[in-house]
Amino acid sequence: MDVHAPHESVHTWKSFFIHIAIITIGLLIAICLEKTVEYFHHRHQAREGVAGLLREVNENRETLQKDTTINEWAERQHRADLGVLRRLRAGTLRPGDRLIFIRPYVLLIDSAWKIVHESDAAPYIPYDLMVIYGSLYDAQEYVNKEANSASYELQRATAALNTEQENMSRDEENRLQGAIDVSLMTVESYDAAMSKLSGDQDLSRLSPAQIDRLEQGFQQAITDDRRLSRFYLSLGRSYDQAVAKSH
Repeated sequence: MDVHAPHESVHTWKSFFIHIAIITIGLLIAICLEKTVEYFHHRHQAREGVAGLLREVNENRETLQKDTTINEWAERQHRADLGVLRRLRAGTLRPGDRLIFIRPYVLLIDSAWKIVHESDAAPYIPYDLMVIYGSLYDAQEYVNKEANSASYELQRATAALNTEQENMSRDEENRLQGAIDVSLMTVESYDAAMSKLSGDQDLSRLSPAQIDRLEQGFQQAITDDRRLSRFYLSLGRSYDQAVAKSH
């Protein structure tokens, strides 16, 4: 913003005050124009921010559906694992019996929320909408942590299995895990992938104490499955609420 001195000389107080008034009015007009431009710029940013949040929520809804499917299939596998352990105790293992202890999940993202929350546009988004999204992303972060914790605890509980000598290369393992997309899989192909990732197993070498530990681990995994199922259902409702309020 530039302020220029008058071109002609000021000889009277009247002329002086006229020039002061002109300068003041010019400054006020310039400030108002600048604030107006900033206001509409921030409003535009706010609209773009809400649009970005909507895109991210819809992407996360798809991810949540995948995680819900994985969770359902994982619970079924964990119950089957308990059946295998019962037959192992009784000495009645079947030829195809094996334990599946891989529990994948897909993280829910929050990039758009971080951008909006830290930008100048946030104050221009309706307060009640920001409250809804704030609660939504807090819940989403909690669900991510719970899914990660469930996967980690299962790995700890099945240490007797997952510390066996590797029977596939790390590259092959990463390739198999990267290829997991439940939207393109059947429950049978998912079971086959998880079985392969669980590696070769010699269940006959497990001690009674190890069997006890594994049984407790799969029982806890089922408890985690049920808890995550409730979290996923609640989070899905929160997504629906946020989408409805954003239109």
